[in-house]
Amino acid sequence: MAVLGLVLLSCNENEKSTNTVDEEVLNHQQIEQEVWNAIESRFKAWKDNDFDTYLAYYHPEWKRWASGKDELTTKEEIAGFWAIMKEQEECIEMEVTPISIRLSNDGRSAIAHYTHTETFIYQGEDKPDGRTKGNTFKGTLRWSDFMIKENEKWLVIGGHRDMSMPEGKLIQVKAK
Repeated sequence: MAVLGLVLLSCNENEKSTNTVDEEVLNHQQIEQEVWNAIESRFKAWKDNDFDTYLAYYHPEWKRWASGKDELTTKEEIAGFWAIMKEQEECIEMEVTPISIRLSNDGRSAIAHYTHTETFIYQGEDKPDGRTKGNTFKGTLRWSDFMIKENEKWLVIGGHRDMSMPEGKLIQVKAK
């Protein structure tokens, strides 16, 4: 009888251990999905020209290297970037493709690697790289975002945007 009791106790402990592992995997997957949802929502706000929602996904202490400059940009400078880009491009399609994510042990921070592909109508001045006013282009950029969870919301606090594009250049998909 004692042996039977030990076997039953052992099985019960194995079941608890298996349940704990299953719960951790589900919790990990849920947290990953929350991070991807925040990233996708930020880019949706970009596409929808919703500056306030877009900016709300940035942590107050956000910093990233400026493109082509030896300086860090801050959250306060996003408004200027927004104005320039929105004047030059009309986003008509946006797709975020998750590549990899690494969560911290406590599940409160993450590093997310992904690409975003944007199709847009170029409204700026003609450029030597082939961008011409009124034509539609498609480009893919690679991103790495450092995310933290504060007040139950995932915010980007830093990261890197690779401007080289996997295709090597913008692709013209439609002429005016």
